[in-house]
Amino acid sequence: MNYVAHMIGEYLGHTLNWVYSQIKYVRKYTPYVITRKTINLDSYPLERIYTSRKADIAPTTRMSWPERIIRRMGFLPPVDFRCFSNVLRRYPPLFLHAHFGWEGFFALGLKRKHNIPLVTRFYGYDVGILPQIPLWRRRYRRLFSQGDYFIVEGNNMKNTLMGMGCPESKIYVHHLGVELEKTPYQSRVPHSQIMRVLIAASFKEKKGIEYALRAIAGVQAIRNDIELQTMIIGDGPLRDLLHGLAKDLEIDKSIQWMGYRSHDFFVQQLYDFDLFLSPSVTALNGDTEGGAPVALIEAGASGLPVISTTHADIPEVVLNGKTGILVPERSVDALVDAVLYLGRNPETRIDMGKQARLHIETNYHAEIQGKQLEAMYSSFDQTING
Repeated sequence: MNYVAHMIGEYLGHTLNWVYSQIKYVRKYTPYVITRKTINLDSYPLERIYTSRKADIAPTTRMSWPERIIRRMGFLPPVDFRCFSNVLRRYPPLFLHAHFGWEGFFALGLKRKHNIPLVTRFYGYDVGILPQIPLWRRRYRRLFSQGDYFIVEGNNMKNTLMGMGCPESKIYVHHLGVELEKTPYQSRVPHSQIMRVLIAASFKEKKGIEYALRAIAGVQAIRNDIELQTMIIGDGPLRDLLHGLAKDLEIDKSIQWMGYRSHDFFVQQLYDFDLFLSPSVTALNGDTEGGAPVALIEAGASGLPVISTTHADIPEVVLNGKTGILVPERSVDALVDAVLYLGRNPETRIDMGKQARLHIETNYHAEIQGKQLEAMYSSFDQTING
């Protein structure tokens, strides 16, 4: 069979549906996963998954100090290397596809041992935070030299990898895909004097929720003839800070704080709102979206206009003035203006929602993106084998 082996540390986090779509919708190749541990198998079923840790203890098992030292030295722990190596020997793949830059680095030993072409896909943290660490800058230089192909979400991430020393000839742009049948288009019916705003993100600096809250307060201070109703789905390290800020801004009573919820809950909520607000920023520690939050793709697929920022690859997902509005990072005034504009022009919101759906259907449909990834694999195979 034409196998593709997917390597990821944990299969599969509940928010990583975009990794699953790359496995599920590439149908000309037979996928399997090599991983340390498994979670959420009901949500992400796959026939062939091979774990290096016992299933009954894997979800709670942390690496021992000796294993951490081995990884610090740049090697997979022996238990992982032996398991993965045995699987690769038993089911020789055409490619070893590592998800996230750090997995690509630790896959280099397997590539050398089995002489397998290595494809590494980057996402966000792996291009924002890790390259600031000297150890990982050195590791990435090795990965870019010894790895064969690198996949990124958009041209901004491509330029980032090139700036880190990756040869342009090795980099390929491939958009993430979402399952459109699970996020059907629906035109919103405007509510008189009410503007419903949805925010959904982890409570990290790069998500820019602080600026979203300040913008909501700014809109409410200017417009007393329209009521903003806001729901925030998410949680994280900045929870106390954000809750405190909402109280200081005197907007806490108009906000529903939902905490962490399932992906299905998020998708269901999309249809009850008029606007998705997601003002991502580059954090002070350098953390970025890398590409673009998949939530923006799903919001657009549902027919919801987005207000976001000219950050990372977001301008490829949200077309400024057509499917949403983009503003500079950390510009509260620009966010206020954008919210006010869409609040005053419900027909524009509806039209942007229609255009957003068309844009996502064309460029971020899981089925289409799966075929494009198949074509990439075929191109890689022809280049290697002639």
